[in-house]
Amino acid sequence: MENQTQIDKWGNSLALRIPKHISDRLGLKVNDTMICRVENSKLVLYPRSHSPEYSLDELLAGEIEDGGEEIYWGKPEGEEVW
Repeated sequence: MENQTQIDKWGNSLALRIPKHISDRLGLKVNDTMICRVENSKLVLYPRSHSPEYSLDELLAGEIEDGGEEIYWGKPEGEEVW
């Protein structure tokens, strides 16, 4: 699908309008981050892939509960005694 759009000035930068039917098709929302680069003298834009957000419980799922045995690291040095 080809579409024509207009470049506007936004502060010291240029802004490109993304037509609604394209943003809907790509699932873009306000404040989404886009990756932009130049390839073969053409502007290439694509949405940054969103990393899923995990809770601490999800991140630690499957980890060893008690952490195993305490490791002896040697005698204390300096003022590191707890």
